Amino acid sequence: MHKSDRQRFRLLTKHQVAIVIMICQEKIVGEITRKFDISKSTFFNTRLAIFKKLGVKSTVGLVKFVYKFKYLKF
Repeated sequence: MHKSDRQRFRLLTKHQVAIVIMICQEKIVGEITRKFDISKSTFFNTRLAIFKKLGVKSTVGLVKFVYKFKYLKF
């Protein structure tokens, strides 16, 4: 585990962290878009930005990253 790997999570905005939490809680797209009053396309663009910042390629990769570094308690 490299220090730079841990620092990547800090690149996320509060809004992005909130979306990560909901994704890890297995919320569906509709629930997330309603909660934040955003369109589906905004959600998908935000999710893609999260993936890029963390260096992951999928939702599974995102959850693995969060679990590996213990950013959220499951």
